[in-house]
Amino acid sequence: MQCYFNGCNFTAVPGSWKCKFHMQRNRCKVQDCHNQVYARLLCVKHGGKLKCQVDGCDVNCRVGKFCTKHSPPEALRYCSVEGCSSHAHLAGKCFRHGGGRRCAFPDCTKFARRRGFCARHTSQEPPSKDSSSREQVVPPQNAIADVQSLLAYYYQDLGNLPSAQFVP
Repeated sequence: MQCYFNGCNFTAVPGSWKCKFHMQRNRCKVQDCHNQVYARLLCVKHGGKLKCQVDGCDVNCRVGKFCTKHSPPEALRYCSVEGCSSHAHLAGKCFRHGGGRRCAFPDCTKFARRRGFCARHTSQEPPSKDSSSREQVVPPQNAIADVQSLLAYYYQDLGNLPSAQFVP
């Protein structure tokens, strides 16, 4: 048996009408509706999400009781860069002025779109951080000796430890 919800092609868990993914979700209380609940036991289509309070506007609420178009100007945040009238996304700035998250893939400068990655890298895995793939940096022996001699000098001057303990 297939999962009850619209667009879900997974098989329902035995003894249930929902798949494993939808197990914790409820269905809309409107008869013959196969959508999941958004709020008040209703899906978005049947009123689970409030509509804009402006007469004649059927857009869902985004800011308080209004859609973005009809929200009061003081409720919206704008880019902090002088002369820019775009909406702020992150750190008080619009995407153009650096207000978006960058892709987490190494050396990628694109904006993140999904799960922290840009469109190109969403389906790719970043290079492994396995120590075998990185070059091992081994300090030269004379650097170790230099550090040991500096430590010996420091502790001798303080009189805390005998210098014989630091001889390489």
